Amino acid sequence: MVKSSKSYSMLILVLICWITNACEENINVELPAYEPKLVVEGWIEQDKYARVILTESAAFFDKIDSAALRNSIVTTAKVTVSNGDETEILTLNKEDEFFPSYVYQSTQIKGKVGETYELKVEVGGEEYAARTSVTAPASLDSIWFERLADQDSVGEVRLRYTDPVAERNQYRIFTKRLNKDKSFVPVYLSVIDDRSFNGETIDFSLLRGSESLSEVTDDIYFHTGDTVMIKFCTMDETHYQYWKNLENELYAAKNPLYASGNEVVGNIEGNALGVWGGYGASYYWFVAE
Repeated sequence: MVKSSKSYSMLILVLICWITNACEENINVELPAYEPKLVVEGWIEQDKYARVILTESAAFFDKIDSAALRNSIVTTAKVTVSNGDETEILTLNKEDEFFPSYVYQSTQIKGKVGETYELKVEVGGEEYAARTSVTAPASLDSIWFERLADQDSVGEVRLRYTDPVAERNQYRIFTKRLNKDKSFVPVYLSVIDDRSFNGETIDFSLLRGSESLSEVTDDIYFHTGDTVMIKFCTMDETHYQYWKNLENELYAAKNPLYASGNEVVGNIEGNALGVWGGYGASYYWFVAE
């Protein structure tokens, strides 16, 4: 005798219910203890003092709030910078323009183009080291403000730049709006290399980035009347790759369909995260009008 489709449907429903109930089980996962790592963000540019910010990393499932961020700041380290001729122990200062606001800073050694600088951090019985060089700065050709098609007072800052021929170059760009931003903020997708425009003259737009790497601003444009300082930096390959990979991870993580397994590799020797990098920086004032 042939069973009806209704009978088959009932049978399938019963089987699904039985399988679901039979397989239901409470799973408790005990996560291994997490050992925080030192996180280094340090930089030096020509004619500027070295600066280093130290924090500790957090476990993936840790609660991140203002108290946790304060507790992550490392203020008990011995930080030294050497240019080969002299070595200086950096002084810890509170500088509100940075976050975290406790910054180790040199008071004697300044960056010079072409020189190499060694960083050493000693904390908790451990020692960490890194090396970087200050690259030669580059000059922009021109800067202008371009309003959006449907807006009278909102637009993009546009740059024109001629890339040196027969060289591999990497760049990072920051902006700071007078009376609006406390510090220089990396623009959206702040790092670029000349792989696709080596030796060419290109035009490109600047979109405002977020002061915090954990947030993405909705206001990505500039407004008429904004007085903007542009910081146009060159950097070496290692420094570039660190920020490029980190930005890729941060922006891609906003996509719920994206799964990251990539490691952001810096240049810190020892069981630490982060980067010690040199910049060749050029500064420009510009009024959006």
